[in-house]
Amino acid sequence: MTHLIATAGASFLVTFLAIIALRPLAYAIDLIDRPGGHKTHHGEIPLMGGMAMFFGIVFGLAIAGGGFSQINNLLVSATMLIVVGLLDDRFSLSPWLRLVVQFGATLPMMFGAGVIVTSLGSPFGGGVVELGALAYPFTALLIMASINAFNMLDGMDGLAGGVALSSFLFLAGVAAVSGQELPLAQAGVMIGAVVAFLVFNAPFKFNESIRCFMGDAGSTILGFFVALLCVELSQGSRPAVPPVTALWFVAWPLFELLWSTFRRLYAGRSPFKADNQHFHHVLTEAGFGVRMIFGIAIGLSLVFAAVGLVLHRLGLPEALSFALLAAAGVGTVYFVHHAKPLLRFVPPAYRRKIPPLAEDGLGGTHST
Repeated sequence: MTHLIATAGASFLVTFLAIIALRPLAYAIDLIDRPGGHKTHHGEIPLMGGMAMFFGIVFGLAIAGGGFSQINNLLVSATMLIVVGLLDDRFSLSPWLRLVVQFGATLPMMFGAGVIVTSLGSPFGGGVVELGALAYPFTALLIMASINAFNMLDGMDGLAGGVALSSFLFLAGVAAVSGQELPLAQAGVMIGAVVAFLVFNAPFKFNESIRCFMGDAGSTILGFFVALLCVELSQGSRPAVPPVTALWFVAWPLFELLWSTFRRLYAGRSPFKADNQHFHHVLTEAGFGVRMIFGIAIGLSLVFAAVGLVLHRLGLPEALSFALLAAAGVGTVYFVHHAKPLLRFVPPAYRRKIPPLAEDGLGGTHST
């Protein structure tokens, strides 16, 4: 536990200092997010949060020790993602080019680190589903889906970081209980980096003058490591949790990804075409303020993760857990699109400012 606290603390400190140090550089190279289009925040906000978290993660993993070969391969993947993320933040790359690089980043993880989804558990009640030859393409698809799910969340102050923190906390917990030291160290490093970033990004008054965004560089890193830990802890001969339980840990971004993909395809549009119909956009239009939406997303993320873990601890069938997860997804979509009547119970300080969207601190990058 002492070693875990040390690695998380080191990651926090390096990320915190890197954000301060990189701020002038972000302005110098025009790595800035400006209002316009789907971006409705105030002022010019530096986009160096992702780079700073990367430095903290590298330092934290270096002192964590453990599987050097695995960590080395993971850092290769993370470096690929951070580079293309920074280039996208600066020059707005094609989504297809980003997907190619994301796929390339899965290869060191799968073939070098050996992190592969070989089994889906028993989500349908008819026995364990083994992937066989489909293991590698399925793993690549899963990692890319997680990366893009967190990119979709990166549209409001604190949202992507807060939801990721919820996932990392539960993943760290199951790693600790199951005695899996390397995933525990990785989760601890990610917790330290994300908490440091949230000091500068969470929607609070004290950090308004030092606000920064993570950009695509940050959201892709978060999605990658969430997927990595979910796979590590749900696969192998003695998994800490079954795959369906791992899905509960990422329920909010999972529901966002599936619903956004469905509605775009149903409307005859590309699933990669950015829009303003994500969960946080819909709740904003309903009248909820940034802090309230932040609380809703984090609160539900924690509740979903806790429900999934309790269902697992009670020994209930995976098929039942999967069915309840699907029901929770439908319920979440319904809640988001019918939440306006609940606004009367929300204090004025947590409602949207007037004029609409003008002072809410909405602050993602592409929010694809």
